[in-house]
Amino acid sequence: MSGQQVPALRELWAVVDRLAPRDEGAWEVRPPLRRGRLVSRSRAAQLRTTLAHLERAVAQPEMPEGSAESVRILLGPEGADAFLELAAAGELRSPGTGRTGELSWSTTASLRDCLAILGEETGVEMLLPKVWRPTATPPVTPGQAAALYRRMADMAASAPLDALLARTLAVVGVALDSGMPRGDMVTRQLADVDLEAGTVRATWHRQNASHMPVPEETVRLREGTVVAVERWLRFRQQLVGALEGADPGALWVTTWPASRGFADGRSEPYPAGLPLGLWGFTAAHRSGVGRLNDVMAGRWDGGEPWVPLPLRFEQLVRAVEAERVRGWVPVSDAVWARVEPLFPDRSVRQQGGRAWRDHRQVLDAIGWRYQTRGAWARLPKGLGDPGTAAARLRRWVEDGTWGEVCVVLREELGAGGAGWAELAARAVGWDPSRSG
Repeated sequence: MSGQQVPALRELWAVVDRLAPRDEGAWEVRPPLRRGRLVSRSRAAQLRTTLAHLERAVAQPEMPEGSAESVRILLGPEGADAFLELAAAGELRSPGTGRTGELSWSTTASLRDCLAILGEETGVEMLLPKVWRPTATPPVTPGQAAALYRRMADMAASAPLDALLARTLAVVGVALDSGMPRGDMVTRQLADVDLEAGTVRATWHRQNASHMPVPEETVRLREGTVVAVERWLRFRQQLVGALEGADPGALWVTTWPASRGFADGRSEPYPAGLPLGLWGFTAAHRSGVGRLNDVMAGRWDGGEPWVPLPLRFEQLVRAVEAERVRGWVPVSDAVWARVEPLFPDRSVRQQGGRAWRDHRQVLDAIGWRYQTRGAWARLPKGLGDPGTAAARLRRWVEDGTWGEVCVVLREELGAGGAGWAELAARAVGWDPSRSG
C-alpha cells in the first residue's frame, strides 16, 4: 500500500509538500517551519527519505497498532522509538538499493531530526531518544597533511588511475583547498573552474539557514589540486562524450552506470557521465576514499604513521586542516580608533530595522579569512557568522567604505601589513588601487 493510501502518511506527505514543494515555481514562496526557519533543499530530501522509511515501517509488526491510521500514534513515543530502532538496524532500507546492515549514526540522527520537524508541524508531542555520535576521526597533524598532499599530487600527475580514483583525488583536493561543504561541492559546474588561473568559484551554504547570506568567492587552488582536476576532466570528457545529448555542465559526474531508486519502489537506469546528486556524491566519495586509502597505505612515505582519510565528506573537511600561510593578527585598538568612524553608525538601524553587528568583529572576521587563507566555513565561532562577514565585505566594497579602510590600513600598517585588506577587495572583484 503506497503512502498516499495510508491515512497517517497521506497527512505527513501533505505537510512536506507544503514546506518543501516539488514545484520549482513554488519553492521560493514556501512557508517557514513553526520554529521560524525555511526548509533547505538538503533537509527537504531528508524529509522525503524519512517518509519513505515511515511507509515501510507501518507494515512492520513492531510498530504500535493504529500507526497507519493516526499520526499521533505513528509519531508518538512508542511509534517513534519502534521506527528509529527498525531504521537504525537497517530494516527499513529500500529493497531496490541492495544495501544491508545498520545505518550510520548520522543517517539515524537525520531521521530523528525529521521526526521532530514532522511532530512540530502536526502538533504531536514527542519524546525522541538521543542518537549517540561515535568518536570523531582524530585530526591529521600538519606533517601528515603536508605529506598526504604531496603524495596525492604525485598520484594525480603520474600514477595509473581509473575514473573513480581520478575523481576522488580531484574532490579531495578541491575540498581541502576550499573548505566547501558537501552540498556546495555537489553543485559545482565546469564554469566554476578556471584551470589556467588555478581557481574555483566557491560557496558555503549553511544547513537550515536559507535566510542567511551565502559567502561566495574565487578560491585559489594549490598546484597539486590543479593537476588532479585537470586529469579528472580528461576522464569526464570521455564519460560525457558517450552520452546522447548536450554536456550537462556538472563538474562531478558518475563514473559507471547505476540504478536510481524512488520512494514508490521504482528504479530506472542512470548511465555514466550524468551529474552526481547529493546522495550519489556521498556514496561515490565513500567508495572512492576507501580505494584511495588502500592505495595510499601502500605508497605512504610520511614521517608519521599513516592515518586513513575519513570516509564521510564532512569529516574530511573538518579533520584535514589546510596548512596556514601565516597567522592571524586582529586589528589593534589604535588601528580600530582610526577606522571605526568609516563604518555606519551602529546606533542607526539597517533598512528593515535590524541592528548592525559589531563592526570590529566583522572586520576581524574578514582579517582572519584573508590573513590565514582559511575558508569561510572554518571561521572561529568568536568571530561571528561567516555569511554576515562575507556579505558585509561585499557591501562595503560596493559603497566605497572598504577603499577608505584600505587607505587607513596602509598608513597604519604599511603595504605589507595591509595586504590582506586589498586581497579581500580583489576577491569580490574590486581594484584597491582606485582608493588612491
